[in-house]
Amino acid sequence: MPPRSRLAQERSRGTRRSIVRAALELWAERGYDTGIDDTKAEEIAARAGVSKATFYLHFARKEDILLETAWATTEAFYEDALKALVQGGSVDEVVDEVTVRLCRRMDKVPRPVLQRILRAQLNAGRQLPRETADDRYGFQRGFALIFLQAQQDGGLSQAVTATSLGAMFEAMLYSSLREWAFDDDASLLAMLRPRFAVLLAGARSVRAADLGGP
Repeated sequence: MPPRSRLAQERSRGTRRSIVRAALELWAERGYDTGIDDTKAEEIAARAGVSKATFYLHFARKEDILLETAWATTEAFYEDALKALVQGGSVDEVVDEVTVRLCRRMDKVPRPVLQRILRAQLNAGRQLPRETADDRYGFQRGFALIFLQAQQDGGLSQAVTATSLGAMFEAMLYSSLREWAFDDDASLLAMLRPRFAVLLAGARSVRAADLGGP
């Protein structure tokens, strides 16, 4: 990418981050139950130090800010997967490491915000507001990275592709998040550990013949 284009892209990302940060600050100050709906785009733009036009250049509606925070979380998850793989360990250890890190991050998200994020994702069909899916990370890509390494090392069966396994783990994660978001007494880590363990056990033992393959 040419230097000017790269610089423009970085500035655009910086502006988006400023808008997201401003929105989260205002929502926190006003209370998440009503603050998200009551806060106007003009107020978010003013707090971020940008014009209303700039706000709408990056976000068509406030719900897109919620989607942006969700994708930022998946990007952090992908980076956690990279770090865990560099540190080494079995696939079980790596999955547990990234799961613990994710749960610590999610524990900091107020439940009303998480509920709104999940609803926004459902309404959007998990389609991104502006960038294409190839430009983003997603939990699936992080999991697939882990499983591809495990398959190459011989610690995981290759009967199911790493991408497919990543999709299965992502689906289980979202299902657990929806359950946890509406249960104040539940522990996300306590939910995910046994569920991921079952999926891993199946992924480790499955054979091509079990799937109708050669």
